Amino acid sequence: MKRILFTLLVLLPLCACKKGNPVVEPEKDLAFVSIEAFQTKTQVSTNATPIWSQGDKIAVLGEDSESPSEFTLRSGAGYTCASFEGIKPQGELFIVCHPSTAKCDGITFSGKLETQVSYSLPATPLGTLPLWGRARDLENVKVSSPCGVLQLNLKGSGRLKSVLLDAGRPISGEFLCSLSDSMFAMIGGANIILIDAPDTEVFPSRATPFYFVMPPGEYEEIRFTITPAEGEVMYFSPSDAIIIEPGAFSMLSVDLNDLL
Repeated sequence: MKRILFTLLVLLPLCACKKGNPVVEPEKDLAFVSIEAFQTKTQVSTNATPIWSQGDKIAVLGEDSESPSEFTLRSGAGYTCASFEGIKPQGELFIVCHPSTAKCDGITFSGKLETQVSYSLPATPLGTLPLWGRARDLENVKVSSPCGVLQLNLKGSGRLKSVLLDAGRPISGEFLCSLSDSMFAMIGGANIILIDAPDTEVFPSRATPFYFVMPPGEYEEIRFTITPAEGEVMYFSPSDAIIIEPGAFSMLSVDLNDLL
């Protein structure tokens, strides 16, 4: 099993829009986001280049604001760089969260890990990868994730219907984590993550990746259920424990022909 560490870099230069109208309105700031190398947010394209997705939203909380401001993707879906637009919150110190529904106060971070995601080409959804970071004046934000990603590389022949991961303990649903230590707790939730992959083709000569956003930890009882479009359902469990680290990819490669 191979692990690749990653860190996300988000750059948010300000571009204030002043109004000529005598009515005082909050200024809007355009946020530009840049991600490099194999660093990933919500999707990874087929050549492992990170891209933003249509509908992506981030939340920006200012130290003098009572509630966060939602910034919405303005342009850049399908690219590594995108622009977000929203109303700049009050303050000089900011906390940035993804997705916009996540909550972070600089001490704890809470959100939701998806139980079911859909596989689509030419990009592979990562579900909703939680991200957070601190910034001053939104000029240079370094974003990290308390979660890790298991990349399952499948080879074989034919088409799949779905891939299910059962960890034997909660891995999806509501979570709460501490930003000062390694505490990460699932609040109830499910033991599974299901990737719907209708008519997704796998090949004998190259791997098709499937991504699972998971809590950090060591997993010794993982079991996969591979449902093909036609034929018998396949099951397998890794021979070694899988370690998921915050802000890291863990890789597992399987040839489905070996399971027949």
